[in-house]
Amino acid sequence: MVDVPAVAVELIELIAVVAGAGAASVVGVTLERVGLDAVTAGDLALGAWAVGMGLLALYVGIVALGYEQALPRLQRLAAGE
Repeated sequence: MVDVPAVAVELIELIAVVAGAGAASVVGVTLERVGLDAVTAGDLALGAWAVGMGLLALYVGIVALGYEQALPRLQRLAAGE
């Protein structure tokens, strides 16, 4: 078996979390735009659903993955732990 240094594993995990946070944020912004377009077109049900799902995706991307996962990993990596 190949021994992978702990720093490399932490860096790979950080990259994966940042990529997931970015993807969730892009999905959230896209759903918000779809919701706004639907509401302005008169489809309130679709608009409300898209806005709600967009807010959820933005929460996951920014708070759950970005602030609670990526930031502490980045701080640990910068501190050299």
